[in-house]
Amino acid sequence: MRETGNLTPSRQNAGRLGTKRTSALEEAVLEVDENPNISTRNLVHNLHMNSSLVHRILKQEKYHPYSYYTKVQALTRDDFPRRVNFCRWLQ
Repeated sequence: MRETGNLTPSRQNAGRLGTKRTSALEEAVLEVDENPNISTRNLVHNLHMNSSLVHRILKQEKYHPYSYYTKVQALTRDDFPRRVNFCRWLQ
């Protein structure tokens, strides 16, 4: 500002400051696995972060920020014979 004599901030300094994305913040956000019922609003409040940063991290990690995280069902040993029986029935 002193070198230009202008009191308005330059474009580089305009706007609000954002939270810098670090691996520690990413790990804190991705602890959704431990508590899948936590909302993004609570994450933002608990971590004192910018909400857009939380949403961006969740989106890049393929989480859906507006719905609860649900684990995909896995197949068990008992499922294989059931699947074979169903296929035979279907034929």
